Amino acid sequence: MSRSGPASAPEPPSVVVGHHPDTPAPVLRQVLAGAEEEGVPVTTWPDPAAAGGPDGLVALAHRAAQRSRLDVGVGIDADGSVVVHHTKLPADRPAFTEPAPGPAAPVDPGRPGSGDRPHGRHAGAAAARIVTGLPLPGPAGVRP
Repeated sequence: MSRSGPASAPEPPSVVVGHHPDTPAPVLRQVLAGAEEEGVPVTTWPDPAAAGGPDGLVALAHRAAQRSRLDVGVGIDADGSVVVHHTKLPADRPAFTEPAPGPAAPVDPGRPGSGDRPHGRHAGAAAARIVTGLPLPGPAGVRP
């Protein structure tokens, strides 16, 4: 089968991270770092149609999973909430959630006095672990 127009390579397999246009940059960086620490590639997808709120965020994560060749997607809201989804899960039942950080939560690794992982890193690791079949990371994530 031949194609007309310029040849394009297929998108590489990766976890797709869909995010609200106003997503905090440190949270996005931490989600990407969490997945990359586990050795799984990620692709970002700014979604201008992303709706706020829990339902909109879950839908964003599910759309991201549908775009992913690995069937795993992450959604990040403007408040820093993060949701991980898989295409085989019901659309309203994500695999992992990380609520928006509180005022004292670490958002960036440079924050002194915190031994916890920065906000978003657990979710990125969870997405990668779903791909690789490893157990999900501990207490920061909650399965709804």
